[in-house]
Amino acid sequence: MKKWLLFASALCLVFVLAACGANTAKENNQEANTTAADSGSASELVVTASNWKFDKQEYKIKAGETVNLKLDSVSGLHGVQIQKTDYQIANGKTVAVNITEPGSYEMICTVPCGAGHREMKATLVVE
Repeated sequence: MKKWLLFASALCLVFVLAACGANTAKENNQEANTTAADSGSASELVVTASNWKFDKQEYKIKAGETVNLKLDSVSGLHGVQIQKTDYQIANGKTVAVNITEPGSYEMICTVPCGAGHREMKATLVVE
């Protein structure tokens, strides 16, 4: 019985460590996006995040134009997901964003940052 419990515990530890390694691959992909964004002549949009809010309720970009979107956190640790897209920006990172479909896209914080986390939203308007 003890051997089975030890084996199950070790197996759980392996799964946890494997899951942590999966995030590293995603971060490396985001760093590659940052390098690509830095090499072009795209404009830059800085989103500043503090606890439970972004510095603006609305950000605007032009459809089909590549914009280097950078996330700066001045208090707390935050991340941004642009809903209806595959774009995610980690704290302190820059990602080249190019959205061709005009409309409004909700931006949400992806890092649980406390009591007001669920209300931490802004709108990205693509004109």
